[in-house]
Amino acid sequence: MRKNCVCFLLNLCLGFVMSSCMAFADHESPSSSGKAQEIKIACWNVQTFFDSVTEGTEYSDFIKNKAWNEDAYRVRLERLASAIKEFDADVVILEEIENESVMHDIANYLAGEWSARKAYSHACFARNKGGAIGVGVLSRLELSSPRVHSLDIRGQSEMPDMRPLLQVTVHRGGHELTLFVNHWKSMSGGKEETEVWRQYQEGLLARRMAEKTRNNEAVLACGDFNRDLSDFSAGNEKGTVVLNEFLEESELAVKSLWYTQSDVLVEPGSYYYEGEWSRIDHFFTSGPVEVLDFTVQTDGPWCNETTHVPERYMIFLGKGYSDHLPISCRVRF
Repeated sequence: MRKNCVCFLLNLCLGFVMSSCMAFADHESPSSSGKAQEIKIACWNVQTFFDSVTEGTEYSDFIKNKAWNEDAYRVRLERLASAIKEFDADVVILEEIENESVMHDIANYLAGEWSARKAYSHACFARNKGGAIGVGVLSRLELSSPRVHSLDIRGQSEMPDMRPLLQVTVHRGGHELTLFVNHWKSMSGGKEETEVWRQYQEGLLARRMAEKTRNNEAVLACGDFNRDLSDFSAGNEKGTVVLNEFLEESELAVKSLWYTQSDVLVEPGSYYYEGEWSRIDHFFTSGPVEVLDFTVQTDGPWCNETTHVPERYMIFLGKGYSDHLPISCRVRF
């Protein structure tokens, strides 16, 4: 499957300098100080975040809609930037972003409000060619080694459009953390009917994470998995789940951050549908990663102050943020 992968350095004073993945090649990192490094990571499905330029791949309610224009896009950009500023994370991972231009715009809005120390000077974005939306990473820390993993499954049923798995390395103090950014197949069309596609994506993630884990490397997988925590295979240890590579009949145990240190599930979930909460947005860790905390971000205008139900974006009213709640964590590696 053909895909687009763009990794770029953001020059916030002189405009943007965009380079290909090849130009963002591995570099010689400073030697590790031996002291573990700590970072904060936020992750959010921002719900169909399109720009105002019609490419033809947008969802139907955005195409030729008089309610969606440059002014509406700018208002939504400002709203998202304001929320990201509240998170104050070192790395921000976003799902349902249309293209790299939107990533540029978000970073520019933030750069106008923050000191250079807090600006997001590095970014990475990937989507399938012809796809409507992709996944992106904004980072204050250096990024390297971007890779995109996609599936090409040919069988009795036609494979739906599935977002790629984005892999990128975060550097701090001579230490490295590998991120795997996911956006699995939605349950549109029926939960049971679409589960096989999420199983394929689970197998891809398990395979790639296992490659890193065997080398005792620090790994964090995150994103919108469109699968509740209870629908993953449970691990032998409390707070762990098993990612299955069912084509090879192998598996990988990873830690879920939805469980507290006392093995209690964090409340609320990240997604609210038909009166029920679910936990479909996840952080999973493997290798030498210490989890310091995990939070469902419910302290902002992106959700109801009392019920914490997400304030979904409504295009005709120009109101709201997303139908998902953002999640964040602090880890040491």
